[in-house]
Amino acid sequence: QFRFFEPDMDRQIQMRHLLLQDLRDAVQGGSLSLYYQPYVESASGKVTGCEALLRWHHPVRGAISPAEFIPLAEESGLILDMGRWVIDKACEVVAGWPPGIRISVNVSPRQFKDRSLPAYIEDVVRRHRLAPSRLEIEVTEAVLIDDAVTATEVLRSIRDIGVKLALDDFGTGYSSLSYLRDFPFDKVKIDRSFVQDIESRRDSQVIVQAIQSIAKGLGMTMTAE
Repeated sequence: QFRFFEPDMDRQIQMRHLLLQDLRDAVQGGSLSLYYQPYVESASGKVTGCEALLRWHHPVRGAISPAEFIPLAEESGLILDMGRWVIDKACEVVAGWPPGIRISVNVSPRQFKDRSLPAYIEDVVRRHRLAPSRLEIEVTEAVLIDDAVTATEVLRSIRDIGVKLALDDFGTGYSSLSYLRDFPFDKVKIDRSFVQDIESRRDSQVIVQAIQSIAKGLGMTMTAE
């Protein structure tokens, strides 16, 4: 086989290498930050919690999309240190909020391969004197596909601490109803693609109603993005 070299390939590799080095500096130097997207209870309109969203403001390039730097962190392994920082910072912040408010944190498939994750979460919750039920860990089905045995073990260990578990982006990708039956989730998050046009599309309405009925029957709460 043969390949044609293009100068753009080298430029892209160099840019990726520089961005990775900058990301390492950001993880160590504190230029990462969390933004908070509220959960609003549909019946009362009250804010019941927030999802912690990781953001990176590059000193030269400005705001860099998570769609760009999260995959880079996954590939390089930086996601492990980054993810732990997010959990720690989120728990520190929510500990100063009113008692009824909870916070959600996304955990990646790479993080779930770390069997020490539950022990770390337990330590963080204890250190910040936070009721475990006020922390919610969100995972996608990718976590379950990669290694279901390890994922189940880690999920149950986190659940035993008292921390809540949510299945994110349900209804897209490889979503399977068996996940709701076989794994100890407390909440299902319906993907935005089913919600954004729910007023105009009957099929979206039917799908959301079906997921709502399943979640209610299994004793889970539901969030519509």
